Amino acid sequence: MESLSAKYLFSSKDPSILVVDIRDEHHFRHGHVKGSINIDVYNDLHEGNFDIVREKLKTLPKNKTIITVCNAGITAQGASAILEEMGYKTAVLEYGMIGWNAINREL
Repeated sequence: MESLSAKYLFSSKDPSILVVDIRDEHHFRHGHVKGSINIDVYNDLHEGNFDIVREKLKTLPKNKTIITVCNAGITAQGASAILEEMGYKTAVLEYGMIGWNAINREL
């Protein structure tokens, strides 16, 4: 599974990328990657409810690279692993929203 830096994602205009924020709606509303969608599987992953995770994520398009995002990039790795098992191409936003917010402060 590959990871992408916040700097790369910030400057990317690649239409084949879809950013999926896996945090809950509250955290998503309080800050997210512009253009990302929210599919909350964060607690499901932590609780081991992988069938629920698969069910929630199965509607994602397979013709896009799915970039998973969480707070620090750790839980997103689990979401990407499940997506890859389901036949998706994925990457994880390195350092998650912490990294994203840090790069946005620099620019």
